[in-house]
Amino acid sequence: MIFLDANHADVETVVMAGEMVVVTGEGELGGRAAAALLLADWGVLREGGTLLLDSAEGWAGAVWRLGRGAYALHLAQRTRFTAEEAVAAGLCDSVTAFELGGRSAVALDSAASLIRRRGGDALERAEFARLFAAGIPRQGLTAFLRKEKPRF
Repeated sequence: MIFLDANHADVETVVMAGEMVVVTGEGELGGRAAAALLLADWGVLREGGTLLLDSAEGWAGAVWRLGRGAYALHLAQRTRFTAEEAVAAGLCDSVTAFELGGRSAVALDSAASLIRRRGGDALERAEFARLFAAGIPRQGLTAFLRKEKPRF
C-alpha cells in the first residue's frame, strides 16, 4: 500500500502502481495535485480543502473516477469543489484519514492490482491462488469460522 501527499505525488507513480494507492491532500488542489488525488484508489481531501478541475490532467482524473458523469460536471461548468462537495460528487472518497478498518492491507493491494490490470477471471484466479499459497486468507477464514473479527 502506497500513501502519498497530493502536492508531492507523481501522477505516473499513482497510475502505474501495482498496489493500492492512497493520496491525501489539503488546501487548494489543482493541476497535477488534483490529478493524483483523482487517479488514486482512495482519495482523501481534508476538510477545508478545495479541488479544482483546472487542467487537462484534472479532467482526465475526473473522467477516470466518474466516467461519463464527468461530462455533466463539464456541462455545468463545475470546476471548484469543497472537500464535502467533492465527496458527494464522487471525486474523492473521504475528508478524513484513510483507515484499514479491520481489512487486510494485502487483500486491498490485491484488489487494487486486479482492478488496475482489468485482466478478468484468469488474473483473478491467479491472484486468489497466490494469496492462498502464501497463507494470507487463513486469518480471515479462521476468524470467520470462529465468529471473531480478524486481526491483520
